[in-house]
Amino acid sequence: MKTINLKSVSIILMTILFFLSYNQTLGQRSEDLKKQSYKAYLTNSLSIWKIVEQNAEKQYNASPNNMQVLLELTKVQYGLLNTCLANEEKKVFNQYLEKAEKNVETLLEANERWAEVHALRAALYSLEMGFSPSKGMFLGPKSEEHIDKAIKYDATEPAGWVQKGGSKLHTPKAFGGSISEAINYYQKAIELYERDTTEIKNNWQYINTLAWLGIAFSKNEAYDKAKATYEKALKIEPEYGWVKHVLMKNLEQAMKE
Repeated sequence: MKTINLKSVSIILMTILFFLSYNQTLGQRSEDLKKQSYKAYLTNSLSIWKIVEQNAEKQYNASPNNMQVLLELTKVQYGLLNTCLANEEKKVFNQYLEKAEKNVETLLEANERWAEVHALRAALYSLEMGFSPSKGMFLGPKSEEHIDKAIKYDATEPAGWVQKGGSKLHTPKAFGGSISEAINYYQKAIELYERDTTEIKNNWQYINTLAWLGIAFSKNEAYDKAKATYEKALKIEPEYGWVKHVLMKNLEQAMKE
């Protein structure tokens, strides 16, 4: 019988403990970024987003071969770009768009079938079209291609359905747009988000989807459903300023007309 080499066993155990500790640390950092991103989104603060982006970039620089960490960084950059569009900060938008695009390329090179990354690529195209509508004829088909890939590669990933809903909502009816289809896609995304309560906590993309579902209901003149959706968002996050101070007031005005 072979004797057990205690030194080898010790090394193996130490290695296992190291990786367990390392993964736990990464998980905690990811959760911290999620909370920070949520705060930045709620406050619509570009300065806070920049701080979060710097924190995410430091994490990635410490683990440059970890694609999951790079994904988290790119998601933070997407949130920052979303706020740039809302605040019409085009100069800052262009600066961070280039960084996010390069990250998406790296992620897809690592895994071409990564559904969430394809959804992110589509989202970046959508934001770019938001700043420059004239690019729609060129970027629209590219965005649709990545949306279709996101859903094809993983139909349980909500981000693909969110982008599908946004595409249908913002595309003119003559070119294939449909508010009712947008509602269905947003509802599908929300259903997928809500399968796991840990996924919706401090998740700005989830409550953002609720807001857009309410907007879609309102555009379809389904005002009661729009109100119920906004109320749901405010129950989750009472300090959701966009819904509380803008969308709800817009809805009340529309209901009076």
